Order: sequence, then structure tokens, then C-alpha cells
Amino acid sequence: MENSADATRPAAASTVLRLRRALIWVPLTAIGAAVLWADTTAAVFEGPNGVVAGRVMAVMGLFLLFAAVTFTGYLLRPLRLDVDADAFTVRLPTWLAGRTDWDEVRVVSAVAVRTGAKVRRFLVVDLRSPALPYLSHPRSMYRRLAPVLGRTKGAHGLCFEEQIFDFDATDMLDAVRRLAPAEVIVEDRTAEPADSPWQF
Repeated sequence: MENSADATRPAAASTVLRLRRALIWVPLTAIGAAVLWADTTAAVFEGPNGVVAGRVMAVMGLFLLFAAVTFTGYLLRPLRLDVDADAFTVRLPTWLAGRTDWDEVRVVSAVAVRTGAKVRRFLVVDLRSPALPYLSHPRSMYRRLAPVLGRTKGAHGLCFEEQIFDFDATDMLDAVRRLAPAEVIVEDRTAEPADSPWQF
């Protein structure tokens, strides 16, 4: 589903999704915890039960190190969305860019979810097949949100939250409408929040 290229081909749109200021402490805390773990592990290895305890600490630390690298990536190399006439591309902080041709995109929508008195907004991209690593944040967030939005079990897609990333989901819709083929459905459903018992 590749749009024709000519002299009037619209310019691509790129949006950087930086962490909101209130969440900057998350990667900083992860870095501090990783440094503390490294110092503690070294001390444990020198203790009387250093071999066993040190190995346990080292294995547990791998998960902490992964989290620290991931969160640091969001701080130093923010997530970015690129939209052009041929594809929707997501560049993860710690992963190569994941390019999805418009053939694989079913719907791009801005949605709102109400939990109690709070209403949060998301950019949701429904896909025909998986994109990005299974444990990546956009895919895992889509799996959590899909039942609330009435998606079928096993549906594929990506989700980006305004409460975490400093962007406007409806602005992204404008770029998609301008660049995506007519077959891609674009919806703004923020005026009708979906109710959810879960906190997102």
C-alpha cells in the first residue's frame, strides 16, 4: 500500500516522545540502583559465602541492569515516531527502528480511558501482524489496554500514553491523515472515554 511518489509528495512527520518532566526521576533512580548493586555485589563476593551469594546477586542484577539501560535510553535517546507516505516507524531508545508498512496498519486512533475520576489519553495503532519486540513498552501496553477497548484476544498493536510521554495523541492523527493511504482508518475517540477498573 505504497503511496505514489512525485514532486508533491508530502513531507514526513517526526515526533519525539520524551518522558514527562515528572518521570525524569525513574531513569535516574534506575542508574543509581545499578551502581549500588555493582558495589554491593563486589562486597558480597569478598565475604565468607561469596561464591554462592555473589552468583545470586549477579543473576538478580542482570534484570536491574536491563531496566537501568532501558530507562536511561528513554532519557538519552527518546522514543520517536516517524510517519511518511510509505510507513509508520517507531524508534525505540534501545532498539533499531521498527518500520511498519501501511499495508500492516488497520487503525490509528486517539482514545481516552476513564479510571474513577481520572481520564488518560493514548495513541493506539492496531496492526495486522506483530511489530517491535514482544516485551517492548508499546506492545505490552497495547496488550493491557486492548480488552478495555474491545479488541479481540490476540490482537496486535502498539500503544503510547500521554501520561508518560510528552506529546499530543490527536496531533499524531493529523500527521497520519495527511500521509497514510485512505485504507487506514483514523479515529479520534477522546471525546468518549472508555471505562476501566484498571489503573493505567
